[in-house]
Amino acid sequence: MTTQNAINFRRELHNLAELSKHEEKTSQYIATKLREMGFTVKEHVGGFGLVVDIDSGVPGPTLMLRADMDALPYVSEEDPSKLIAIHACGHDAHSAVLLASAQTIKDVIKKGKVRLVFQPGEESLSGALDMTKDGVLEGVDIACGFHIRPIQDMPFGTFCSAITHVACATIEVEIKGRQAHAARPHLGINPIEAAVQYITTVGLMKVNPNKSWSIKPTQIHSEKGATNSIPSFVKLAFDVRAQDNEVLNEILSKMKAASDGLEISFGTQNYFERTEFCPGPDYDKELMKTMDETIKEQFGEQALAAPCGGGGEDFHFYKHSKPELRTVYFGIGAGATPGLHDRNMTFDDSILPSGSDLVVAFVKKLLG
Repeated sequence: MTTQNAINFRRELHNLAELSKHEEKTSQYIATKLREMGFTVKEHVGGFGLVVDIDSGVPGPTLMLRADMDALPYVSEEDPSKLIAIHACGHDAHSAVLLASAQTIKDVIKKGKVRLVFQPGEESLSGALDMTKDGVLEGVDIACGFHIRPIQDMPFGTFCSAITHVACATIEVEIKGRQAHAARPHLGINPIEAAVQYITTVGLMKVNPNKSWSIKPTQIHSEKGATNSIPSFVKLAFDVRAQDNEVLNEILSKMKAASDGLEISFGTQNYFERTEFCPGPDYDKELMKTMDETIKEQFGEQALAAPCGGGGEDFHFYKHSKPELRTVYFGIGAGATPGLHDRNMTFDDSILPSGSDLVVAFVKKLLG
């Protein structure tokens, strides 16, 4: 098998799309292909995750190459009561790229080890943590991930050495007041008024203007009932994103302080919770430089794109869990349109063999 197999692998994986933590058929397909190549496959790592170790037999660093496997949930157009899985983020492409590079990696590695990791649960932000709990980082010195990019980010056929993900979190705040008749508001505590104040306060927060960040209220709920009654509670949700982990932590600290302040100014009882979290990247500059050099050597100067991107990525939990780990995460300009996470997302999969070639060339440069 060669890197050209990436296209066929991707098309077959596309038809097996499965949601986070349910990637059973996808995992079985990849494991079967790996065994046909002669590899020993460790299954059920962090759920349906797969691990293959390629040992050169010569001392050296261990490089982990990670591809995600899960798809996204969408309402079925045929039956709106059902959710279906669609590979609208390109994880089928990532698995195909790594799978197609596996056998050639075995031929080029001359020192150290390569660990192939096919990870479940990226979209649920659980897969990297689950695999880490099952020991996937043991002995690993370097971790490399990658992702296809939309046409808005990078021209088709180009590659970048770093996708600039962000640190992100979902914050939920429950504000409990006291019910009362709207004709006697002094007998109650109106959580809607407190919620309005909280949204205003959070919207006026400031952090380092030299770094990008955003705070958006995304949900507000209160109890159903009479419109002439003060409700007993309000629940708010916020999407918070920041250029790095330091800025995110500063924002969350200020949001918590503002929540506590409502109890003093309004007399409410508040419950502040970070329900989702994804750390931002902390890439190794030398690895980025090596990736830049590999891209130029493999495809020419014109193929090197500037770092770009956005969104969150649970790959960064690996570095978060093991601070000494060196990481790099490159982008593949696949011409994805109209955009990632659009249920109708399409891209030109003729780029995938080049993605596999880049993986192999990077391995060769580090361990060849």
